[in-house]
Amino acid sequence: MAPPFSSSRALATALCFLLHLSLQAAAVAAAMDPAEREALLRVMEAVSSDRDWREAAAADPCSSPWPGLECKPAPGGGSGAAALMHVARLDFGVPPNPTCKDTATFPLGAFTLPELRALFLVNCFKNPDAITAFTLPPPVNLSASRLQQLSVRSNPSLSGTLPPQLASIRSLQVLTVSQNALIRGEVPQGLGELKNLVHLDLSYNSLTGPIPSRLGELRGLVGLDLSYNSFSGPIPSRLGELTQLQKLDLSSNNLTGGVPGTVTRLKALTFLALSNNGLRGRLPAGLSDLRDLQYLIMENNPIGVPLPSEVGNIARLQELRLANSGLSGSIPETFGLLSSLTTLSLENNNLTGRIPAGLSRLKRMYHLNLSKNGLDGVVPFDGAFLRQLGRNLDLSGNPGLCVADRTVVPDVGVGVCNADAVACKTSAAAGSSVGRVVRGEGTRGRWPAAQLLRPAAVALCCCLLL
Repeated sequence: MAPPFSSSRALATALCFLLHLSLQAAAVAAAMDPAEREALLRVMEAVSSDRDWREAAAADPCSSPWPGLECKPAPGGGSGAAALMHVARLDFGVPPNPTCKDTATFPLGAFTLPELRALFLVNCFKNPDAITAFTLPPPVNLSASRLQQLSVRSNPSLSGTLPPQLASIRSLQVLTVSQNALIRGEVPQGLGELKNLVHLDLSYNSLTGPIPSRLGELRGLVGLDLSYNSFSGPIPSRLGELTQLQKLDLSSNNLTGGVPGTVTRLKALTFLALSNNGLRGRLPAGLSDLRDLQYLIMENNPIGVPLPSEVGNIARLQELRLANSGLSGSIPETFGLLSSLTTLSLENNNLTGRIPAGLSRLKRMYHLNLSKNGLDGVVPFDGAFLRQLGRNLDLSGNPGLCVADRTVVPDVGVGVCNADAVACKTSAAAGSSVGRVVRGEGTRGRWPAAQLLRPAAVALCCCLLL
């Protein structure tokens, strides 16, 4: 019988041999196609500030991927020697991903990588002495691309127009070309052909011309952000065909005309921002049908119409910003129904009349600005509501407003009411109680008409003093 240690040694040798074979098999399975490897290294050399890419890559970059490089086997690629690894994602510009060299050029070679799904170029082209052109390969070279996500963001030295060849990458689901100040010109009409697009972000560039109506053909679009450009003309009514849209941001452009009524078809909308434009006229009827709308931001537009009461029926609204919009009339009582409201900004308009007491019932409110209007009367807020707002309340610039008690109401930009105004508020409240008695809400009996008229007359007289 062989000694026990001999069998142990044989077993260990066998295990080592099997491990070696499995490592060899894994290496074979993870191997890259030589042509794809060379294409990857050319991309690295065109963009990366690291000069040692080629040496570090050795024979197979995917066997030990660097930060910014993600490899995957091709779907349905088989196993063993047939299971080649392919570049699936490239990230450049922000550590720990590879940073970009000062002379980086737009990596056209990336679009030759057969299984590339995502390409990110963030804060990559920023040398003011080496302006980089935003270019793409010819359409014939892009038709087979499987790219799903392209993000070109925060590149102050990237110049040119949006390449029309983008329309040839039919697999795109997310297209972000944002914060590239030198990207100018009009949006290619062909972007309307990207039927798989879910998110389109072209914000913070220098784009001009009209918003293409063909964007209304992107029926699967969930987010559309065209803010902070120089788009002009009206808001296309065809945007109302984007029935899956949840976010629409067209703020900070040169848009004119009115808000199209088709916006009310966007039933999934949660965020609508149209501020800092030249929009005029009434808001479309049916805004209250946008039951999921949480943010309505339209400040700094010459709207110039009465504040619509219908806005108070958008039940889930959290932020309402309509400052500096030439709005007139009174603040609708319906605003007291916005139980989810956290921010109400109506400053620098032409609003008149009393502040609705119902606003103090909004328990989630933390920011209220009604300054620079023509509001009058006694501020109807109690101590609890004022403590809730703290310093986030501004009522200044309303000469007709006053507070009944400075010890309860801190300095919010208005003075203390005179005795007549306080008496007016008290008498009005008493008159309201009397009214409830008349309707049988407080007692079964009825008071003589002369006694009923006296408190109401006092309230009316006092209020006329304000």
